[in-house]
Amino acid sequence: MNKRYQNDQGFVLPLVLVAVAIMAAGVGYVLTRGLSELQANTQNQDYQLCILTAKNAMAILQAELEEDINYTGTATKVADENGGYYQIRVSVLSEKLRFVEVDSEFGSYHQSFNGEIELMTAAAPKSRIIRFNWKLLGEV
Repeated sequence: MNKRYQNDQGFVLPLVLVAVAIMAAGVGYVLTRGLSELQANTQNQDYQLCILTAKNAMAILQAELEEDINYTGTATKVADENGGYYQIRVSVLSEKLRFVEVDSEFGSYHQSFNGEIELMTAAAPKSRIIRFNWKLLGEV
């Protein structure tokens, strides 16, 4: 029994090459999409950590003002425990009113907050915060 395959035209190799090319394109698409989603998630995490840095700075500001009514803020950028940096500036508007500015940075994000703090002065140098109105100014 002499069985011969009639593969004289060589159509199997191009068929295999086309199938491999289609699979490679699919893998490339999936990898590209996965990497772009990873990058978007990283940027979102950096943005959230920038806002968290600013909120931590505002909590520090509140604690410092309650301890010392003459607190003027940080002279330079201060490192936060989550890896960001913040700077606090306090301006005296009146005996019981302070204008505050908080700048925070994390990665490539920079956020600014400002607001007014109304104080009730107790035995000097301590005070108590009555009202703290703040707003996010956005990316600078």
